[in-house]
Amino acid sequence: MFFRKRSVKQYFFYGHDLHSHILPGLDDGVKTVEESAEIVKRMLKLGVKRFTFTPHIVYPLLMNGPENIGKRWEELEERLKREDIRLDADIGAEYRVGRYMFDLIGQKQIMASGGERVLLEHSFLAPSLYFEELLFQLQTEGFEPVLAHPERYRFYGEDIEKACRELKGKGCRLQVNLLSFTGYYGKEARKGAYVLLKRGLIDYFSGDIHSLRQIELLEDFLKSKESDVLNRYSPYRLSPI
Repeated sequence: MFFRKRSVKQYFFYGHDLHSHILPGLDDGVKTVEESAEIVKRMLKLGVKRFTFTPHIVYPLLMNGPENIGKRWEELEERLKREDIRLDADIGAEYRVGRYMFDLIGQKQIMASGGERVLLEHSFLAPSLYFEELLFQLQTEGFEPVLAHPERYRFYGEDIEKACRELKGKGCRLQVNLLSFTGYYGKEARKGAYVLLKRGLIDYFSGDIHSLRQIELLEDFLKSKESDVLNRYSPYRLSPI
């Protein structure tokens, strides 16, 4: 991917990265604590001020929990302290929607950013049968449901604006991946991201970073003129490099 560089060194600033797979060895994301530390340092240079680490939870194949997620966060925190880096961060999860989540809600075991925001994802094949019921239940318990990367679900297709307006009307927030604007996930995801941006439907931007390669692509995009469109259509601001 090639981007036109800015003549003035400014870039899109989104502050809180709500969605990442940076904690090592928990899912399909980063594998080592050294790689985790390198990614965090580069995101800090991009202006990210706060992190929520959200490893996958997919019942019954991948059942990460507060104990093992917290342990990996402690490992990363200790590694960063060796360079005198104190990170503003907490742990959450990216939940693949399913009936098991109702049990987690009942057992008070839902992990949420700031104690409130719960990151949800559909299967990429079809929307979950329990999604709307889960939205209601989460809100009843005081949580704010957030749908991860709606632009990547092909089943929304040309109806993405309508579908997302309906979700927002039911109290669901929307989180879009910044790399979607680059075409990283394909033309349909890029188109969907721009539709949501220009209609003012995006609540959160995040990196959804899994690897050093992805942070390199994010750096290139945010420092390019192509990212100017984000500032024209969003409430976020430019931050000096």
